[in-house]
Amino acid sequence: MRKSMQKNKMVRKHVLVVTVLLALFSVNFGVQAQQIIITGKVSDAKTGEPLPYVSISAKGLKITTTTNFDGIYKLVLNTKVDSIRAGYVGYIRCAKAVNSAAKQNIDIQLFPATTMLAEVVITPKNYINPAWEILRETINHKARNDFRSLSSFQYQSYNRIELDATKIDEKLKKRKFVKNLLPLMDSLKKVAGEGEPILPLFVSETISNYFYQQSPEKKRENIIRTKVNGVGFEDGTLVSQLVGSTFQQYNFYKNYLSVGEKDFISPIANTWHLNYDYELEERYAKVGDHTCFKISFKPKREKDLAFTGTMWITHDTYALCQIVATVEPSANLNFIEKIRLQQESTPTASQAWLPVKMRISVDVGQLAEGTTGFLAKFYTSNTNIQTNKIYEPRFFDEAIVLSDDVDLKDEKFWNQNRHDSLTVAEKYVFSMIDTVKNVPAIKNYIDIIDMLISGYYKAGKIGFGPYIFAYANNDVEGNRFRLGFKTNADFSNRWILSGYTAYGTKDTQFKYGAQADYILSRKPWTQAGVSYTHDLNQVALLSDSYGYTKNNLFSAFTKFGQISKRRVFMQDVAQCYIRRDLFKNFTQQATLSYWTFDPYYIFEYYDQVNNQLRPSFATTELQLESKWSPGVHVIQSQKQNRPLVIKGEHSYPTFTFRYTHGFRNVFESDLNYDKFSLNISQTLKMGLIGRGKYSLTGGYIPSSVPYPILENHLGNGTLLYNQNSYNLMRFFEFVSDRYAGLQYSHNFEGLLFNSIPLIRHLNWRLVSTTNVLFGSISDKNIDLIPNNRLLETRGLDPSIPYVEMGYGIENILKFIRVDVIHRLTYLENHNPPRVGVRFSAQIKL
Repeated sequence: MRKSMQKNKMVRKHVLVVTVLLALFSVNFGVQAQQIIITGKVSDAKTGEPLPYVSISAKGLKITTTTNFDGIYKLVLNTKVDSIRAGYVGYIRCAKAVNSAAKQNIDIQLFPATTMLAEVVITPKNYINPAWEILRETINHKARNDFRSLSSFQYQSYNRIELDATKIDEKLKKRKFVKNLLPLMDSLKKVAGEGEPILPLFVSETISNYFYQQSPEKKRENIIRTKVNGVGFEDGTLVSQLVGSTFQQYNFYKNYLSVGEKDFISPIANTWHLNYDYELEERYAKVGDHTCFKISFKPKREKDLAFTGTMWITHDTYALCQIVATVEPSANLNFIEKIRLQQESTPTASQAWLPVKMRISVDVGQLAEGTTGFLAKFYTSNTNIQTNKIYEPRFFDEAIVLSDDVDLKDEKFWNQNRHDSLTVAEKYVFSMIDTVKNVPAIKNYIDIIDMLISGYYKAGKIGFGPYIFAYANNDVEGNRFRLGFKTNADFSNRWILSGYTAYGTKDTQFKYGAQADYILSRKPWTQAGVSYTHDLNQVALLSDSYGYTKNNLFSAFTKFGQISKRRVFMQDVAQCYIRRDLFKNFTQQATLSYWTFDPYYIFEYYDQVNNQLRPSFATTELQLESKWSPGVHVIQSQKQNRPLVIKGEHSYPTFTFRYTHGFRNVFESDLNYDKFSLNISQTLKMGLIGRGKYSLTGGYIPSSVPYPILENHLGNGTLLYNQNSYNLMRFFEFVSDRYAGLQYSHNFEGLLFNSIPLIRHLNWRLVSTTNVLFGSISDKNIDLIPNNRLLETRGLDPSIPYVEMGYGIENILKFIRVDVIHRLTYLENHNPPRVGVRFSAQIKL
């Protein structure tokens, strides 16, 4: 009986075990049968850019995942749910329905939140932010983690750029040429998903090999292949040099990142605690194989040029593993509604981290009513990283090198070498641009924009202009009308011909000029030319100012008003020159000139050779100019008639030296003289306090010559502010044969006005200027002018400098700048203005 009971007990036990096992297996089988795999892509509904690190969750479950750098996610569910949700800081949460299919693709578009509630954080009195200690360690480890700690590195880089027209105004949509494009825009919207319709204008892809050496710091990029298609972009070889990896470098380990000549402070700058607020969001966040601290950050002052975003700092080395940084619309920027940077980095064998993926989007608002906005998107992928290699000494002589087949059209090459595949929408953009750029009205708009930038209206192979010189009115010529022309690259890729004719209704005289330039070589750049002009000039404008010739607007204004007070003369100038790049960033130019001085006012000087007074003169002179511009990038192309100079990442001084010798009795020249001058100029990046710019000029003329040959310091009798002149000095007020001058201007950005509650929303920016000039004129040059002491009152006291200082506000209504200038010395010199107001207009971010 007992055995029977034990046996039954054992049977029941076995049955129970089997039942439990069957139940467990049945549950597992049931779960396996109900498993649902959801994949998809999360993107910005307005820009189409993929959103990384977005949290994806299933309704009613604790299962979550995040998108990767490219916005791709994968969510595995073991039970059926009716929807999934996506949430991201700065965006409206979005839910998407889920069906019963085992595998399904659900793409999600998130719309940016129009307003964000300010977060109120209440902390204990002795609270210590846990993110601070992590930031301190990150700063301590910057030197090792920064890729600049490597002696060298190289990688293959893939870059893709797209420019679209967005935010098309309703009035603009009613215009005929836009109406014709709306169906194309709607079709692209259907392909890309939700969001605003866009009009693609430009797209490019580039494959290149990038090289970097730390000491001395040098860079080189070998561009292998480029594919360019865009409205108004016809020179693929020029564009390929601009869209490569050289100009897409952003290093957050630096204290400041330069974007569009603005300096944005990095969230891991050495002064991090002064500029940002931080929050430790997650202590054990996984990024691939790395365990990271997830830290959010935002500017202490919303108007500052700083970022809002999230970064992931590794536990073991305190390196910046990945970051998403956004410049919000509240920042003191013009036209830019949003800048977004996301970057993913990987460690090298030497611990330093290198960016392997980067995506940037720049959202530009409407410049004016009835126009469009723009969206620029940049994507970079770096592979095949190698570090600490040794290169030949001359390897970095050329910064950008193009392969022979750089613009060869070969889709097979791109399919094999593109780092990632194009989406359906991206493929559609390439084909759509061909249609857009052939619309006649689009071509007309491009021509108008080109005219506004270049000053010439393009009519086939010739451009007419510059339009700002077309009309002037003054007391010598009356109404002055001018018509000029200049050939473009469609005429010739080597010859540049230009000329003009002008007529004054009061003096009833024709003035004219013609010039021919020829490009002898592009590598190294070598150019020569000849010119001849017959026109009025002014003694007050005979300054050797190094920046004067660059300011066309100021030059145009000097044709207006009472120019007779500036000592007008008729001048014939015959000139020939040759210019060559002798080596990297060093240019040498030789110019031989013959010019005459026939004054419209009473003038005499004493000719010491012939012992007679002369009312005019002629001179033949040779000028040698040497210019060294370290740090700049020079971009050249077979289809462009001039090199394009782009400032480098670092700002180095530019040195320009000029020596001029006048030859007596050469082509009937009357004078023999020597002139020496040197200019040093530089832009100083000062981070939080803005940028400064100085120009230091010195000159010496040891010869005895009439005052038109001396340095006639450039004054300013107009209401237009000119940074290259002394703005409260009258025209022809001071003349020197030895001099040294400093001109300094400083843009404080929003440093002061960003903190003033009542005006900070105006986005005004403070500027300041200081001009100091030492000079003198020798007695031997004073004595050349007989029977009057004209130059005695125009010579500076060697011990007393001319000084003017000013302050002003720029960015008034986004374009206008107003300066108030105070003259501090030589206040008794013919009752000069002590305070003056100058105006200017500019387009700046």
